[in-house]
Amino acid sequence: MAMERRSYAVDAMDGNTRLDRWCQRILGSAPNSVYQKALRSGRIRLNGKKEEGSKRVFEGDVVEVRGDIINPDKAQAPREKQPMKLTLELAEEAQSFVLYKDKDILVINKPAGLAVQGGSKVVKHLDGMLPALQFDGKQIPRLVHRLDKDTSGVMLLARHSAAAAELQRGFVAKTIRKTYLALVVNVPNPYTGEIESNLDKVAKGEDSREMVRSVEEDGKRAITHYRTLEHLAKKMALVELEPITGRTHQLRVHMAEMKCPIVGDGKYGGGAAHVKGGVELSGKLHLQAWKIYLPPMFGKPEREFMAPLAPHIAASIEALGLSLPQ
Repeated sequence: MAMERRSYAVDAMDGNTRLDRWCQRILGSAPNSVYQKALRSGRIRLNGKKEEGSKRVFEGDVVEVRGDIINPDKAQAPREKQPMKLTLELAEEAQSFVLYKDKDILVINKPAGLAVQGGSKVVKHLDGMLPALQFDGKQIPRLVHRLDKDTSGVMLLARHSAAAAELQRGFVAKTIRKTYLALVVNVPNPYTGEIESNLDKVAKGEDSREMVRSVEEDGKRAITHYRTLEHLAKKMALVELEPITGRTHQLRVHMAEMKCPIVGDGKYGGGAAHVKGGVELSGKLHLQAWKIYLPPMFGKPEREFMAPLAPHIAASIEALGLSLPQ
């Protein structure tokens, strides 16, 4: 049996990360020694070459995995990181996400609460649903970027390997642009501006939960453009966010550090992110990947795709009497 080979493109959120740590984050939480052994043997390669675990990966790099890294002596593992049976019900659910389809790309609306990739104790994820989105294509669609589990909204999928490579080039060159919508507590001051900081992951609390914080030195440069669309008595606001960089939890951290935490984001906003008294709002994260802009590509002119608002975000906006600009 031929050894299964899988390729993963490093996205902006995981750039400038040690290769072994990238493996643990993306491929599964096996001991670091497992990945060190696989790197030494060449079962994991970076851009086609054997590399040490200390080598740093950057946005646009490609990591190739050969065979089952966790259990190399066993039969090849299924495509998903976690066993996931793609039932007819799940296939129909996945197909209901589709906003647009052509021969090169799919545009979908990921619901809040759905993980993009499998991991520890995650048995339902978008990655495992991808075969249901093949339709008439010759290949199963490929992920080219990610959203947090609790973030809803628009995502691009590549329908073949050439499309995946072109989309990755667009993300690296920043010609593909993503715009988010957030409902926040308080109102940004000034209403429009840019937030820039260096972000790094730190352990916090007794359970050593991994958090992202601004740091004085080192860290990864993170830039966010923001624009206040509407506000309610300067107590809450609808804010449009454009991440110029794509760091982990960048938008959530930046808004919390502006004293404008995203509603429902207790991890970074603490108690201030949960609105109490008056109108009852959902406790879910009020952050949506709202729009995605594509420059001319695949023989088509520039395009912009917009995802319908997640039900809990739409309900909160209506309850507060806010509205989006036309």
